[in-house]
Amino acid sequence: MLIAGASVCFTACSDDDEIKGQDGVTAETMFGDYKGTMTTTVEGEAGEQESVAGTDISATIEDNTIRFAKFPIRDIVLSIINDETMADMIVEAVGDLDYSISYEPALAPEKDSILMTLKPEPLKLSIGIPAQQEGADAQALIVEVQIEAAEQGRYTVDDANVKFSITATKVMLGEGDEQQELGDYAPRIIRFDMNQCKVAHN
Repeated sequence: MLIAGASVCFTACSDDDEIKGQDGVTAETMFGDYKGTMTTTVEGEAGEQESVAGTDISATIEDNTIRFAKFPIRDIVLSIINDETMADMIVEAVGDLDYSISYEPALAPEKDSILMTLKPEPLKLSIGIPAQQEGADAQALIVEVQIEAAEQGRYTVDDANVKFSITATKVMLGEGDEQQELGDYAPRIIRFDMNQCKVAHN
């Protein structure tokens, strides 16, 4: 028992609680803290796909909600600004972005995994565009990224791993009646692969 528990924690995070086995699996089994990677794939016009290197990410899953306290936004900002130096400045200015995704859980018939029907909401942020001329004021740009569930997510009990994906389908600029869709934006499939490193105590 001790050896099995230690090996699971080694693959996830150190000094963490033992992950539950298949006995007594419920929707709450997957509640806890996670660490892993986020990978973005850009769909090209001719069906080509370009994968961007994975980004380290952490999340908390509880009450059927996936919460990212620091959701990476650089790729989205870069798709709007198209200038890496300015994109980095904007990401630093925006700081940590809190984003959550709710889901509906369902226990697989074999009780070896939990299926997740994702219900993502739009991702909203305010971007300060640096002034082009010295002495001029920076402009605030309101951005709303439309998000859809790319596929059903899955938490696997044996390895305490969760995988799911969402698609950033379009980017809207501004708000209200003046809101406009960003042209030349290619949808981005955002995939998450994370290991449970701390179980939430009931």
